[in-house]
Amino acid sequence: MVNFGKVLASDQLEEWKEYYINYKMMKKKVKQYVQQTQDGGRNHEQVLKEFSRMLDEQIEKVVLFLLKQQGHLASRIEKLGQQRAILTEHSEISQVSQVREAYRQVGLDLVKLLRFVDMNATGIRKILKKFDKRFGYRFTDYYISTRANHPYSQLQPIFKQVGIVAVAGALTRNLASLQDHQGSFISIYDHPSITLKDPVIEQINNSVQKLTHSTTFLTFLGQHAMIIPEDVQTSSEDLVDDQSYHFMSLMLNLVNTFLYMVNTYIIVPTADDYSVSLGAAATVCGVIIGSMAVAQVFSSVYFSAWSNRSYFRPLVFSSIMLFSGNLLYALAYDLNSLTVLILGRLLCG
Repeated sequence: MVNFGKVLASDQLEEWKEYYINYKMMKKKVKQYVQQTQDGGRNHEQVLKEFSRMLDEQIEKVVLFLLKQQGHLASRIEKLGQQRAILTEHSEISQVSQVREAYRQVGLDLVKLLRFVDMNATGIRKILKKFDKRFGYRFTDYYISTRANHPYSQLQPIFKQVGIVAVAGALTRNLASLQDHQGSFISIYDHPSITLKDPVIEQINNSVQKLTHSTTFLTFLGQHAMIIPEDVQTSSEDLVDDQSYHFMSLMLNLVNTFLYMVNTYIIVPTADDYSVSLGAAATVCGVIIGSMAVAQVFSSVYFSAWSNRSYFRPLVFSSIMLFSGNLLYALAYDLNSLTVLILGRLLCG
């Protein structure tokens, strides 16, 4: 697997090099933030503010360059439109071909711009994922939601591609109108079922679809930047971490499910006899059975708030509590202690 930083460095266009996000610098900054917070040099609030400001500046650099390039492409299309308007049904094939090739060249430049946006969007997603992973909470949700919904959002041009799609539409329409050089012009809007067979347009459509798929806002928010474009490989370190991380989560969920089933189908039906064998009164048996539900009422509030920041740590903690509770419940018989029995049920809750 190839590290994304190396992919970005090798795939970026030399003439646009200074306008890509500085992924390497931001990656180093994240490592520094982790070290500084561990050493007590900075608190999390300071880190969040500085990281947000740094990411805002990087995105602004990308967006301003994107808008400038879109303007250049739009200007070229406008000039070509003036040339196309001069063409009549009596124009020579060479003149039509010349204008068509000029449109195609604009299309190829648009494909390069789409690749530029895709690489930067992937870099934003990856650095946010890395930040969340290092600090253990979901900063991505906060950052994307606050920036995307702001009236002066700079993420909109990257993640919704409104301007780029408009340029792609203009190219497609004009190339379609030149498809028949004898003047029988076809409008893609009047005939949406017609597919323009042009290699450049196909490249543009594929690039737009790929970019739209990988940067859709709802998908980006819902999956916390876990979508990986097919042609961009992650580093082996990230892949191994993700696999072990999800495997551990799966195992914990399976163990928890098993223990809950034990509580439901074995412990609860036999709790009366078990309590009586320890010398408990009939009323105490009801308390023992209901203590788990009472504990769940209070713990659910705490775990709900905790899981908003991280889901893995609450899962580990609850697994430990559930295992400890069942262990104490089992040891209560040997210890001949109702207190241990009730404590075990409370921990299970």
